[in-house]
Amino acid sequence: MRRIVPSTCISALLLLAVGICQAQTPQAKPLLTVSFSGYDRLMTDIGYIGKLSGNAEMGKGLEGMLTMMTQGKGLAGLDKSRPWGAIVSTDGKAFQVAGFLPVSDLKALMGVLAGLDIEAEEGDDGVWTVSTPGPQILVKQQGQWALIVQKADDFANVPADPMKAFDGLDKKYDLAVKAVVKNIPPMFRQMALSQMAMGMDAPRMPGEPAEQYAMRKKMAENALKQVATLLNEMDEILVGLSVDESSKTATLDIEMTAIEGTKTAEQFAQMASAKSSFSGVNIPGAAVVANWAGSLTDADVAQAKSYLATFRENTAKELKKQNLPEDQLKLAKQIIDDLMDVATKTIENKKSDGGLVLLLDPEAVTLVAGSVIAEGAKLESALKTLAAEVAKDSPELAGLLKLNAETHDGVRFHVLNIPVPPGPDKDIVPLVGKTLEVVVGIGDDKVYVAAGRNAIATLKKVMDNSKNGADIPPLSLSISAIPIAKFVAAVADDMQAKMMAQMVAKTLEASGGKDHLKITSTPIPNGVKTQLVIEEGLLKMIATVSQMMGGMGGGGAPAEAGEATPF
Repeated sequence: MRRIVPSTCISALLLLAVGICQAQTPQAKPLLTVSFSGYDRLMTDIGYIGKLSGNAEMGKGLEGMLTMMTQGKGLAGLDKSRPWGAIVSTDGKAFQVAGFLPVSDLKALMGVLAGLDIEAEEGDDGVWTVSTPGPQILVKQQGQWALIVQKADDFANVPADPMKAFDGLDKKYDLAVKAVVKNIPPMFRQMALSQMAMGMDAPRMPGEPAEQYAMRKKMAENALKQVATLLNEMDEILVGLSVDESSKTATLDIEMTAIEGTKTAEQFAQMASAKSSFSGVNIPGAAVVANWAGSLTDADVAQAKSYLATFRENTAKELKKQNLPEDQLKLAKQIIDDLMDVATKTIENKKSDGGLVLLLDPEAVTLVAGSVIAEGAKLESALKTLAAEVAKDSPELAGLLKLNAETHDGVRFHVLNIPVPPGPDKDIVPLVGKTLEVVVGIGDDKVYVAAGRNAIATLKKVMDNSKNGADIPPLSLSISAIPIAKFVAAVADDMQAKMMAQMVAKTLEASGGKDHLKITSTPIPNGVKTQLVIEEGLLKMIATVSQMMGGMGGGGAPAEAGEATPF
């Protein structure tokens, strides 16, 4: 059994490196490049993760297991300091996959396979034939590389210097995959679109209103059009993952670029850092902070207006089905029309700017969100009309709503105080108070919504901190794990969940505030880059919890919750 497991794994890796492919012509174009930074860097990363989880010997433990499984040979013949990789290319009709392993002695490396019950036989021409559960694989040494293909003719089409094909990805990322979308053969693009169209052509569900089905179908059609546009106009997509002990982060980059001169490239070009009127949401200690700013493209506007028009039409049909008195029907339609007019005008302004902050505290939960808007006066008028109509039907609710409660910096606050009912919901009283305060703030060009124990005070703070504005990327999101863990630890009813949250909070606090998950989108030439960063505190928490659950191998026990791990 000890030999079967590694034997199967290595066979699978070799198959992955080669794939089931056909020979290509010399005019083949690169389609996919996979870059792996190498064995040494992998072990460095594993050692770092091991230290975070209190198991500093994790890397050595894994190396020991590898040595044992290979009968003491380890990875003899493999150059552990250099990168690995694979390249998929196409001539428009067929594909070739070529794998690259850095070697110092191919014969020694093939000897490792033999020790794992994988047959490897060297031919007179120096080409090794490796037998796997699937097709045979051919391997030969060229300079300092072991080239891996399926057919002997494919060796002639392998790049002489694989490092050039990696284009520096091996230095920037631990693992990276770059797809050249523009090189996908047209017939395969069409096949993909046809399969997607079949999947999206879902029948009407039992009991689903015709209007809802029509809207769902239209959204699916628009989505398919967008995918078709991307397939035809995208240049490259890059996904890169790296773990960096010096910065104490794990980073995932996703880069998308379009072919120059296409509409998609023009849309990407409109993405740029902009001054936001909602930068004040960045409050220290917040659990969640989000900001977005930029311009909408003509395509964005057209699509959004199409959705709004469909929604307006379907809503009008639903209202008719309610059998309302003529005056109520007319009033309801007017309110809906006003709201749709405001939304449409806002979209036509082509400006995107907004922010959100969530504050979590066992004694106070507060949410504030804001966005630019057009025709704030019309929105406010519709709100007041709706409030008046509700007051007629339910006088008891009129006392809960206070219109024009106060004004701050030109924004009028309308406050709704919702009593927290007794019973199962009484546990939220410590979080929001005996009444849940909901505030809608409307200005000429802005709208805010705030809710929670400190809704008005926090909303004013956000507005005051946003007065001077600040340049922000098109999209940024920051999630802090410490306040979330503390909140769960304080309010959870389940004792196991409470204890786990307490352990997580204590572990995170030892990281000195490095407890964030951050997502940022920034413009690049002809494209956009989205970066996800996980800070050390979260990495430590993930590693510790994984080891506690048996998710990671190696010896040693995890550090006690909150115990500082030496670096």
